[in-house]
Amino acid sequence: MRKLLFLFLIFTTATTGAFCQKITLDGYVFEEYNRGFLNEVKVTILDVTGIFIGETVSDIDGHFVFDGVEAGREYIAQYDKKIFKSVRDTFSTAGKKAGEKIFLKRQMERQPGYLLEVTLADKRISPEIATDGINGCRIEVFNITKNKPELVIDSAKSQAFSVTLQQANQYTMLIRKKGYFTRRMDANVNINGCYLCMDGFGTVTPGVSSNLTSAEDNKLGTLVSNIELESIDTARNIVIQNIYYPLASAELTFEARKELDKIVSLLRNNGALVVELGSHTDSRGSELSNVKLSQARAQSAVNYITSTGWVDVSRIKAKGYGESRLTNKCEDGTPCSEAEHIRNRRTELKILGFTKDPAEGLSLEEIVHREQMMQFALSTESDQQYSASGASIPQPIKPYETPKVVEKPQVKLIPHPSVIPKNSSNAPNQTASAASKINSETFNESAKPVYNKTSLPNISKENVKVNLTGVDKAFTGYKIEVFASKEPLATDDPDLKMIAFDVMSDIQIDKLKNGQFSYMVGTFLNWGETERYLEKIQSRYPKAQIVDYYNGKRVGQ
Repeated sequence: MRKLLFLFLIFTTATTGAFCQKITLDGYVFEEYNRGFLNEVKVTILDVTGIFIGETVSDIDGHFVFDGVEAGREYIAQYDKKIFKSVRDTFSTAGKKAGEKIFLKRQMERQPGYLLEVTLADKRISPEIATDGINGCRIEVFNITKNKPELVIDSAKSQAFSVTLQQANQYTMLIRKKGYFTRRMDANVNINGCYLCMDGFGTVTPGVSSNLTSAEDNKLGTLVSNIELESIDTARNIVIQNIYYPLASAELTFEARKELDKIVSLLRNNGALVVELGSHTDSRGSELSNVKLSQARAQSAVNYITSTGWVDVSRIKAKGYGESRLTNKCEDGTPCSEAEHIRNRRTELKILGFTKDPAEGLSLEEIVHREQMMQFALSTESDQQYSASGASIPQPIKPYETPKVVEKPQVKLIPHPSVIPKNSSNAPNQTASAASKINSETFNESAKPVYNKTSLPNISKENVKVNLTGVDKAFTGYKIEVFASKEPLATDDPDLKMIAFDVMSDIQIDKLKNGQFSYMVGTFLNWGETERYLEKIQSRYPKAQIVDYYNGKRVGQ
């Protein structure tokens, strides 16, 4: 027993002695221009060679403590916090004794941009009914300028989140929660002619004018936005404000089209909704003429919505109710003011049911890529729109709350690089418009598939079958082009057999406008899955690329 006690005392003394060799760091972190102390700053301690020693975090008063550096050594302290520039300091414990403290202080500089702080809550239906904050949302922020996600939260535990909006960048944000309408917002920060443009956020404080008169040349700031999410209620109609028509006419005004753009955005972001657009008149005029007029107006609005290309005709129905559903006492023979009659002349959206949402399961990154593909496809089609009567109407403005893509997206739509002539000055990553100028006369016979022939098996006509088909006329999604050829190939072609053996036997062929034949594999519905599959085969087929299809048509062709 005495021996065990003796060993314990030796161990305790040795441990205490080793602990006392440690020196405590005691420090503060604050913002430049005496703006105050900074909390949640990660302070990482490294040795002079960059080896990790430990880390701590500053508290609400900007104070941090770290126990674990040794006397007589050199160290690095690294400070990191969102929207602030990371910074490093070196310090020495030379001359310090065990148990003493070293005091550190660090001023941090903000990065150019804005910290956006968002709070999510139920939409207030009535001023008398209080609303609650919402958690459990899927929150995504995508940087369109840099083509990368900035924030992805699968199921937010809090009703609040924050994200940094950097200068000269364009962002789109998506908030999804089961039982609620999906909410989409866009933000441009000193780009596309906007110093600070926030679309779809509702009220943002401080306001844009306040930020534009702030210090630091309008490059810094904090924005606060309270975003309301509206629950999907099939029993309640959505009144579309400011949809007015000329007297006895179904022609849409410019202001009406702006309001309908919001419906396009709603249906575009909520792809499962099947709705009815109902038009109502006041009681003046005959009942039959009012029914016909309201039906024509409803159809005119539906035609406009579907003509944008973002809403399929199967998801929206036009219905004219005439004067059958007045909201007040203004029936025939009852004297009413013009304001009372206007309340009856309204347009409403009614949820009829639900279908499969094509964006279900897709990330915001994949949704953006698909939208860019569709925008590219739509830009090549006729812009002529028609009213219910068949008369042409002015071209609509761009849909409300859509990403403001200034240039055509740089999606992989160009012909395979192997079809570019050897003497061509075009780089392999030329734009689709330049690549489309290559025709069959300039086709290079070296445009056969390029693959790594190391240790390839002997492929015989008997043991490999090629299933060669065309592209489904209704297909929208992605395929992987393995190579292009000047002439169509037979199913026993050695290169097709190699693809069938090495990748998959189902090969699809599409004749391009330049006369070439594209040979593709796969039927993919989302961008991420396509990229992952391309990575698998690129070591053998380094010139393979992703191509996009919309309703059976190759985008860019």
